[in-house]
Amino acid sequence: MMTADEFKQWCDKYGLSKDQAAIVLGISRANAFKYANGSQPVSVLVSNQCELFDLLSKTKSLTVIQKRLAIVSQ
Repeated sequence: MMTADEFKQWCDKYGLSKDQAAIVLGISRANAFKYANGSQPVSVLVSNQCELFDLLSKTKSLTVIQKRLAIVSQ
């Protein structure tokens, strides 16, 4: 299971704010902030999603992230 520090590191690794991480992971903005500050444990589903992003190449991960962020901004 992912810790709050690991979640923050994951966001930093991909240059994501907590708001952007929420969009990319399909979670509420509130949950992203709760995961980051440790007031709520990171869900298994979110932890698994982060791990799957890490299994992709950095280029592929960034491409998927950019696509997810673009969908919301339209």
